[in-house]
Formats: sequence, C-alpha cells, structure tokens
Amino acid sequence: MHVGLIPDGNRRFMAKKHIKNLIMSYDMGINKFYDFLEWCYDLKVAEVTLYALSTENVQNRDKLEVETLFKVFNNHAKKGLTDKNLHEKKVRVRFCGDRDYLLNKSPNRKLATEMLENLRKLEEATKGYTTFTLNLAIAYGGRQEIVHAVKQAIAKGIEVSEQSIHDNLWVPSEPDIIIRTSEERLSNFLLWQSAYSEIYFVEKLWQEFGKDDLIALLEKYRTRERRYGR
Repeated sequence: MHVGLIPDGNRRFMAKKHIKNLIMSYDMGINKFYDFLEWCYDLKVAEVTLYALSTENVQNRDKLEVETLFKVFNNHAKKGLTDKNLHEKKVRVRFCGDRDYLLNKSPNRKLATEMLENLRKLEEATKGYTTFTLNLAIAYGGRQEIVHAVKQAIAKGIEVSEQSIHDNLWVPSEPDIIIRTSEERLSNFLLWQSAYSEIYFVEKLWQEFGKDDLIALLEKYRTRERRYGR
C-alpha cells in the first residue's frame, strides 16, 4: 500500500499552543512524521509520499520560514545518514521535486545547496533498500511534475503518451490513499498519480493526528470497492 500525506496545520498549532519558536514547532511536526512512519511500517504500508514543501511554498512563504524549513530538513537528512532505525528497517529515501527550482528560488542558496547534498547522500545510502520507500516531495508541484515529465519524454525522443509521462514522473507510483490534515484540498499534490486514489480529509491539525486516526482510515479504505470506472 502507498499512502500520500499532506501534513497541514503547523502554524495554527503554534498559535493554539502559544509556541513562539519556529524551529521547535517544525521539529515537533517532523517528530510526529517519524511516529507516522513507524505506524505505517507496523500496519504493513510499503510506501509513503510526504508533501514536505511545495514549489508555491518556496516562492511565497516568508523568507525566514523557508530558511527555517531548510535548516530542519538539512538537520534531519544528516541525522538519517546514521539513523539506526531507518537502516535496520531498510527504508529507501527518495527526493521527489525540482532541484533547480529550489536552488533558483531559494532565499538562501548556500543552505539550499547543503540541504540538497545531504539529501543526495541519504538517497545514495538507502538506494538498495526495498522494504519500505519514503518519497520526500520537496520543491514539488503536481503540475510542474507533469510538465517536467512531458519535457523529459520529448528530450528522449519518446512519443508523449500516458506511459511515457508515467515513466518520467518524480513520484513513479500511485497512492492508494491520500491523507490531508486540517484542510480539504489537494494543493497541487500528486495530480497525475491521484486519479484513482481514495482521499481522506481529517479535521485535526497535523501534530494532533494519532495512530488510531491512521488505523481508522486504513480500515475505511479496505472496506471500499474500487471500481476504476467499471
């Protein structure tokens, strides 16, 4: 099973809990995601795609917030290189997004370059793992991904078709379900891949999401009949 995740509500959680430290708040969100990965692993989910940062976020969010996210991602990428749990569970980590866009639009190119290098090292260190796959959608946009895939097919001299687009997507597999906390829209996430995904919107803020919520959604999914147009 492949689960797509849009973990929304960080700034509202900060306001609700009167948290002033942005790095601490985002660290809390990522620690919750580590919990989420553990739950998925225990529940026999094989792949997770995390919508960590959209192309719109890179361009439109406050400079300080984007830099803070880069610092947090960079720190956790470095941590992942020696994370015993990640390597024991054979988790393959993949960067899925527009690296050039991230560098060109970044408010801090030096930090962005360092982050990308550490993510590259993490990809390289885990590329042989097959038990579980984690796709990190950073500087990602669904429309941009489709445009990129079409351009790649043309550059390779391949006829543009559903198959050739699929073969050149940043995220090559389709999620069975997509979960979004605290909002009810896809926000340019996995637009091609979500054609037949079950989509679940959860009212809770991301940091309030629990294992029981995930179990309930997976059970609900398993009771649904997927007809694929039949």
